[in-house]
Amino acid sequence: MFKRTKVTDGTATGQGPDAENWDGKEVGFRKKSKVPGVMITQYIEKLPEGKSHPDFTRKPIALTIQEGKFAFFKAIVTGDPKPTVVWSRNNGDVSDPARYQSKYDPNSNEHTFEMPHVKPDQADTYKCFAKNEYGQAMVTVVLNVIEVGFKMTKAPQQQAEVANCNFKKVLKRRSKVVPKAEEPEKKEGEIDPKFWELLMSADKKDYERICAEFGVTDFRWMLKKLNEMKREREEEQAEFVKNLSDLKPIHINADGTASFELEFDLLDPSSSIYLYKDGEMIPYTKELGDKMKHCLRKVGRKYIFSMRDLMPEDAGFYQLDVEDVNMFSTDFKMVDFLVKIQEVKAMEREDAVFECVISAPLSKLMWFGKNMPLEQGDKYDIEVSEDKLIHRLVVKDCMVVDKGIYAACAGIKSCNAWLVVEADKGAPKGKKSARKTTRAGGSGTDLQKVAQEQQQKLDKEREERKEKIKAAREAAAEAAAAEEPEKTADSGAGKDKGAAVEVERIDKTSVAATTTVAGDSGSGHSAGKASGGAKQDGSHADAGGGHSAGKASGGARKDGSIADAGGGHSAGKASGGAKQDGSHADAGGGHSAGKASGGAKQDGSPADAGGGHSAGKASGGAKQDGSHADAGGGHSAGKASGGAKQDGSHADAGGGHSAGKASGGAKQDGSHADAGGGHSAGKASGGAKQDGSHADAGGGHSAGKASGGAKQDGSHADAGGGHSAGKASGGAKQDGSPADAGGHSAGKASGGAKQDGSLADAGGEPGITSGLSDILATRGQPAELTVKMNTDCDGAWFKDGEPLKSGGGISITKDANIHKLTIHSCRDTDSGLLRFVSGDLSTEGRITVGDVPEFDEDDLHKFSKPVIVRVGQNAAFKMPFQPQESLTVSWFKDGTELKDGGGVKIVREPNHSRLLLRDCLRSDTGEIKIQLKNPFGAVEATSQLIVLDRPGPPEGPVETVETTSSVIEIKWNPPKDDGGSAVTNYIIERQERGHSLWTKLGDVSAEKTSFRDRNVTHGKKYSYRIYAENPQGLSDSLETADSIMAGIMILSGPPGKPKVVSTSKTCINLTWTPPEDDKGVPIIGYQVEKRKKDTNQWLALNAINEPIEDVNYAVKDVTEGAEYEFRVSAINESGAGDASPPSAMACAKNPNMRPCFKDPEDFLVVRAGNSVRVKISYEAEPPPHITWLKDDEPIAPWINVINTEGMSQLVIPSSKRSDSAIYTIKAKNSVGEAFFDVEVRVTDEPKCPGPVELEQTVYGKVAVSWVPSPDQELDDRLYYVVSQHDSNTRMWKTVADRLFANTYTAHNILPGIEYHFRVYAKNDMGLSDPSQSPTWGANSNRVPISSNGVSSMEISFERPPSILVPLKVHTPPKGYQLYMTCAVRGCPTPNVSWYLNNTCINSDKNYYITNSCGVCSMYILRVRENDGGEYRVVAVNSLGKAECSTKLTVRD
Repeated sequence: MFKRTKVTDGTATGQGPDAENWDGKEVGFRKKSKVPGVMITQYIEKLPEGKSHPDFTRKPIALTIQEGKFAFFKAIVTGDPKPTVVWSRNNGDVSDPARYQSKYDPNSNEHTFEMPHVKPDQADTYKCFAKNEYGQAMVTVVLNVIEVGFKMTKAPQQQAEVANCNFKKVLKRRSKVVPKAEEPEKKEGEIDPKFWELLMSADKKDYERICAEFGVTDFRWMLKKLNEMKREREEEQAEFVKNLSDLKPIHINADGTASFELEFDLLDPSSSIYLYKDGEMIPYTKELGDKMKHCLRKVGRKYIFSMRDLMPEDAGFYQLDVEDVNMFSTDFKMVDFLVKIQEVKAMEREDAVFECVISAPLSKLMWFGKNMPLEQGDKYDIEVSEDKLIHRLVVKDCMVVDKGIYAACAGIKSCNAWLVVEADKGAPKGKKSARKTTRAGGSGTDLQKVAQEQQQKLDKEREERKEKIKAAREAAAEAAAAEEPEKTADSGAGKDKGAAVEVERIDKTSVAATTTVAGDSGSGHSAGKASGGAKQDGSHADAGGGHSAGKASGGARKDGSIADAGGGHSAGKASGGAKQDGSHADAGGGHSAGKASGGAKQDGSPADAGGGHSAGKASGGAKQDGSHADAGGGHSAGKASGGAKQDGSHADAGGGHSAGKASGGAKQDGSHADAGGGHSAGKASGGAKQDGSHADAGGGHSAGKASGGAKQDGSHADAGGGHSAGKASGGAKQDGSPADAGGHSAGKASGGAKQDGSLADAGGEPGITSGLSDILATRGQPAELTVKMNTDCDGAWFKDGEPLKSGGGISITKDANIHKLTIHSCRDTDSGLLRFVSGDLSTEGRITVGDVPEFDEDDLHKFSKPVIVRVGQNAAFKMPFQPQESLTVSWFKDGTELKDGGGVKIVREPNHSRLLLRDCLRSDTGEIKIQLKNPFGAVEATSQLIVLDRPGPPEGPVETVETTSSVIEIKWNPPKDDGGSAVTNYIIERQERGHSLWTKLGDVSAEKTSFRDRNVTHGKKYSYRIYAENPQGLSDSLETADSIMAGIMILSGPPGKPKVVSTSKTCINLTWTPPEDDKGVPIIGYQVEKRKKDTNQWLALNAINEPIEDVNYAVKDVTEGAEYEFRVSAINESGAGDASPPSAMACAKNPNMRPCFKDPEDFLVVRAGNSVRVKISYEAEPPPHITWLKDDEPIAPWINVINTEGMSQLVIPSSKRSDSAIYTIKAKNSVGEAFFDVEVRVTDEPKCPGPVELEQTVYGKVAVSWVPSPDQELDDRLYYVVSQHDSNTRMWKTVADRLFANTYTAHNILPGIEYHFRVYAKNDMGLSDPSQSPTWGANSNRVPISSNGVSSMEISFERPPSILVPLKVHTPPKGYQLYMTCAVRGCPTPNVSWYLNNTCINSDKNYYITNSCGVCSMYILRVRENDGGEYRVVAVNSLGKAECSTKLTVRD
């Protein structure tokens, strides 16, 4: 059952406020969270600086999960101080640690609430509280649990709800679509409820397709009924949703998932949404990234249902309900490929065609080429046939780059094939070949024929549905029209006064039926013929033989069958009446002067008719299953046919005469029973038994023989012997066997057939009363086969056609009429077909020898050992066995069979089976059993799975046994679950109240569950937590609910009345005196409280665990202009004592003061064109009047002044050099005034100086002078920088800086060295471009060289090739890489060739050869055996030739 959440306003155990941590007296202010759905309560109006109330940054997400799964909620909270998180539920307790576990991960700051193996009774609304001293945050989350095996409709549950008077649930509307397992048997032609559900969610353009699929042809009736149903559905939907629109049926996406969408608004956000598949509820998740198969997520108003990892079993009928009302229905069908795409080989510039045929019409397939989706365009044509079964992809103008794998996808089914594009060798070199008009590819099969066959199959299914619906409607109309049953009258034998009622027929010779085959009709005569009555299934019943031109039909009975008609006259014949099941009853034989047919029995079968005469013949009645019943043999002087029984079988017919023959009766399965051999003087056929087999017929006349009746299994029953003078047949017994008939003159009575098909004993004739049957025998065990005869006679045994004799492990015995074959120890060679023969009688049966499955003792011993794993690990079981046929392997846990799926993986191999249980939990501990079963028996082996885990927390609550000023003793109970291994000890930790640190006190043995803490201080409070420990680790802690005080509480007296030392708008300073009476307990600190004027609430400025150690305090949490009073309490180890008297009222405002400026800057440099911003901060009370001056003059109107509290700002939007000045700010109030000057300099990068001149005044000194920069007159802070460069160091270095003159004297100027100078102008904005000096100094010792008329000789660099570095010998292993190199010189550059065993390898792709500036290299990626040999390098140019060689040996 699907447990839905029941929301109440009650508070359950473990929820809401408790004694200390959740004090219900704390009433605060509602705050809004950034996360929707979070309720925040703040306890104080204004939070202290740096502190905050709790809030959720990630809230828990609602969960719908299957019973037995692992359910959890996650939340992340913030707040300062760090909040405490508590979980609770509306209708239950969460204190059971086995069912509820709260965890905290400090790394991710996640609080987790876990419910392993969730149960249906845990479905509820859960609450998460986060609280600190400044407030609390609360959020709710819903858990829905799907009970295993829940179905959409459950009759037993509904009856139970009615019995419990829970009519509300019973009266709720349920879906008309139910699971297949619970579907009632549909009546012929009944319309599937899915038809209406699909129509109500479909577009109008899809109506025709859906009607054709379900076989509905009356569109006017369909539309009328659909409109009525839509109105009812819309009224039901309006109770829960509004604006239902944009319904998109299920489709498969490109990423392999399937989804459907719809949009609506929930009237109640807490309404539950359910998903069904084929009427059965399916679990889903709302959290993205979850691993569940089904997901329902909301995007705005849109709800998107999706499922991943699609499988064929995912096909079905999907519905989305809100509460109990259906909102949307869609059908998900899987399409298969009847003909898949085939590999295509195409020439370049030719079109390639891929084509396939699918099993159901689909408007579009998804085509992919080289893993990329393909769309209709210039490159690709996507074609679909008219019936939407044949799909083609045409790749136009194929190029070599188009080769690759192409795929067609229809849902989860896909097929792929290669496209191979061959280059056009006949194309002109370097030119593009001409476009070809031919197409390559295709499936190679007649796709049109395959598609037509599939279309015919689909059309036939639709027509069958239409016919069934039509037939059902006609039957309903006829039933309504027939108000009074028709009356029938029986006809007397040999008279014409019987009332004949015409049976409604559609045709004289056939019945209008589309799904069944017409039955056989009787033999005709002359010109007359009687047609057979129509059966219920529409098949043709057998008609009796016609005669001459006349026929009398049997009268119709109340149950619809026709009574037998009397014999016709002169040319007449009576036809068989129709039975209750619609089959034709047997008609009596015709007569030249009339004949009386047998009267019909109460069950609708006719009574036996007297023997006919002349040319008459009685046809066999038709059985209920549509098979032909036996007809009595015809005769020149007449014959009586057997009457049909209630089940449609033929009753025994009397013996015929002269030349007649009786045919064999038909079996229940529609096959023909064997007829006895005919003779010159006639034969009587056996009647059909109740099970459809033929009863024994009496002996015929002259040389006649009675044929044996057919047994239930289709074998022939034995017939009695015939006689020379005739024989009377036995009457039928109640069990279907005939009574013994008296013989005649030398006659003999045949044996009657028993109900089980065996022959009853007949006097003197051998017969088998108990024959052989197929048996299974165990190898090595004895087996016995017995045949029982009705007389003492001999017989022989055969195996697979070979005679058997006693010996070789086989004994053949005979005891009177019992024959036995005993196999003492069965072997494989004993398997075969055994046959017993006695005279003309025989019986056979097959014996199969095999073994009961068995385990090897060593394997069984290993398997029986327990498997011990830790929680979270995988447990594996493996059991080998001998391979056998028809072997079934099953795994069980605690008697419940395990199925493959989820955390269970079962692998079945021919000689072993493995079981893997993933991520074991503690609850998985139990018995594991494997069972091997075959037709010969079963065998089982058991093992144990033990899952070890750390123990559960000790059982609480923690009891306080004793508390004094020096000792605290506590007591607890052992944990419920020891985790699979015994608890070894308990660890105790302690925390002093007001501290965050937990201190380990020690541990005690597992036998002791109490602890005495002797290291306590009187008056202090302590909290304790206890851990249980076993070899797997520590349990979760059990913590004391409240702090435990050592001794009794002693509080201090009140301190002195606080005094206000000073006030400002942001702070009020207080001081006080210690209490006069501290009660003998040292004072730790003080707590200060404030109360705003005209209010009654005192607010603590510090927590008790954060005492103020001094006797003065600065209160900063004040509002400017507000008045406050304060009081102080002394804090000792027992807590806060009595409060002091309140202080005098103090107003939070600044005292009057003269204006003063705070850390101003007195100089500012700005680049011309930029804005100037001068900011001056000040303090003054009352606020002063601000004035700005420029060089003691009022500022220009384009200069802006911006005044704010405590600061004034002067702004010049776009500055110029003329804005350089001294700006003065003047602040004045009633107390006084103040001035401050700021120098603002607006400048720009200077222009470079003028030309530089050099002049030597004395030896070793050079005077450097230059023309001043144009900016020198505009900028009094401009100066010059000189850099020097000489030919020795070749580096520039600064030799002069901050020069305000236009000259500089360079020292240490040496002859023979060239000097250069650069001069820069520099100001507050930076350097100018340099001015370059001429070169100073030259090499005076340089002597010009003259050629003296001698012409120079030209030098030639041409030379023949030469080897600078020869090749080296290499012996690399096979498969390794090899790098061979040499160096060659020559001018002009020689041409280098490589040879292997005198064969040039320059063009061989197995060798990578390079020549870079004379360095010749040859690289082999992987050395092969045939790479060994002599390598030679030959360098040739126009002047000569050089070569070198080496040998390469390849090692194995």
